[in-house]
Amino acid sequence: MQKLSQISHTHKMATAHLIIKCRSGKENHVIEQLRNIDAVKSVQRTIGEFDILVKVESDDSDSLRRLIKWKIMKNDKIQSITTLMCTRRSLCVIVEG
Repeated sequence: MQKLSQISHTHKMATAHLIIKCRSGKENHVIEQLRNIDAVKSVQRTIGEFDILVKVESDDSDSLRRLIKWKIMKNDKIQSITTLMCTRRSLCVIVEG
């Protein structure tokens, strides 16, 4: 029989998903700029009301907010950004057996 020995938070990074609407014809330029930011973990082109879906991670929520404000929102080729901050942390269950 396996024994449950520990439950711990393993994901301490702050995570946000950004839904971006670009100025007309500037989508590829914005995607290239986003890919050059270390905290950007994924960039996907979308079809519909929004143009780009981005996953961003940083050490904590304050640094994540600063990153979004000063490195992403300042891009003049972006028309609007909707930011979804993630609140749930992943749990890791360590099982001995």
